[in-house]
Amino acid sequence: MVLLKWEHTPGEAWVYLVILTSIYILYILRTYIRSIIYISQLNGPKTIPIIGNANSILKENFLYRLAYESQMYGRIVRIWLTIFPYVMFLEPEDIQLILNNAKHTQKVFFYKLLDNFLGKGLITRDIKSWRIHRRLLQPAFHLHVLEKFTNTFAKHADHLMNKILEKNNQEINITTFINDSVYNILSETVLGINRINRINEMDDLPFRKGQIMLLYRMIRPWLLIEWIYRLTKYGREEEKQRKNLFDTCFKMVKEKRDLLQSKDRISNNDIKKNKNISLLEYMVEINEKNPCFSDEDIVEECCTFMLAGQDSVGTATAMTIFLLANHPEWQNKCIEEIDEIFNGDTRFPTISDLKEMKCLEMCIKESLRLYPSVPIIGRTLGEDIKIGKHIIPAGCSVLISPYSTHHLPHHFPDPDTFKPERFNSENSEKRHPYAYIPFSAGPRNCIGYKFAMLEMKSIISAILRKCRLQSIPGKKEIRPKFRMTIRAQGGLWVKIIERDQILKSIAA
Repeated sequence: MVLLKWEHTPGEAWVYLVILTSIYILYILRTYIRSIIYISQLNGPKTIPIIGNANSILKENFLYRLAYESQMYGRIVRIWLTIFPYVMFLEPEDIQLILNNAKHTQKVFFYKLLDNFLGKGLITRDIKSWRIHRRLLQPAFHLHVLEKFTNTFAKHADHLMNKILEKNNQEINITTFINDSVYNILSETVLGINRINRINEMDDLPFRKGQIMLLYRMIRPWLLIEWIYRLTKYGREEEKQRKNLFDTCFKMVKEKRDLLQSKDRISNNDIKKNKNISLLEYMVEINEKNPCFSDEDIVEECCTFMLAGQDSVGTATAMTIFLLANHPEWQNKCIEEIDEIFNGDTRFPTISDLKEMKCLEMCIKESLRLYPSVPIIGRTLGEDIKIGKHIIPAGCSVLISPYSTHHLPHHFPDPDTFKPERFNSENSEKRHPYAYIPFSAGPRNCIGYKFAMLEMKSIISAILRKCRLQSIPGKKEIRPKFRMTIRAQGGLWVKIIERDQILKSIAA
């Protein structure tokens, strides 16, 4: 019997290695390749090589044009963010398929670029951790708990109103005042720090000192590689800012734990009683009962609530005030409603009072329709979905633009006009529930949307109880600037007139 010996040459070995390596790479990139094959069949805006649509997607007219050009591209729009392919949904029925399904709760890759700024809180966490944290934190945002914060909202709103009255008969950029007030509210409700009594002192907390570098990195694809980015000046600065945030929060967690250990423990019964505790205290107590919710988790969530809550609520509140100044007929309706609720009483509003402010709520909702705080939401498909004749593969990245959807003319006729009546009960019932999504929707919606609405009502109603707002010639236009949140270029300018002064002039 003769045995044949098959000997491999070095060249053949390299060929096999290359083949095996190629197969492995294709396996790793199978979802990416499948997405590219699918997305190449779709229509979408013109792209720039390598950058794709990243340089233009957050420009002023891009998301606006998508709403009006959606018929040109079809039901599903192709978008490229650098080398990453996305599909964008604009129609409410399609958006509902994504946001209402727990299988599609994974955030897209670009959210990871926010980790250094926001921390790995509810906004950016992976699905498994997010589910645990959401379940643990949700009770802190139930309405009966938020009711205990209304006095805090009112106290800071009253302080803001007095600061504004110092500018009586003057033109002011309302954004600056509102942002300061929102920051003070968050400092007390999230961290347990009352800043009103030390408002003129140097603020040594790091929550207003960082900047989001996501867009900077998006249009420079090589900086999407983390180790390269960390070698850059901005990468080092962001890492330093993250360290400052974490060091500060860890110190607060330790101080809060030491304080609580010297007192009676917080319990669920305390939550149910008329006891006002900060979110930090609540999370420290969660840690005591659930060791899986670590100190690092507390710090991550604190950073998320402090940083994400500033721009979103601050901008929405300032936008509403500006729009009321430029639409005096609706401002008058809100003032009449507020005067009827309080009937000359100078007390702080209760949660019942805030619920009665239906007209003000319509105005806030219409402001959020025109300028939703977060203009783009991203998800990753957990399974194949079918939309019309399209089968979109699992793993594909999906973009949803509340700004674009809110401007679809067939859902919101005359979409550029401020019409709060869109949100009366009759009109709201007729509209698709996913046509209006300023706080996202479904299982991964904004956990703090009720908190935000009560906060905004408290601030705006406090101002309208003492002031009238006037528009300023030449400064009546909002120029939105799209980042992770919408901002107003050049600020939002209004003139403040004390209501008592108006009554005196009429009497004279």
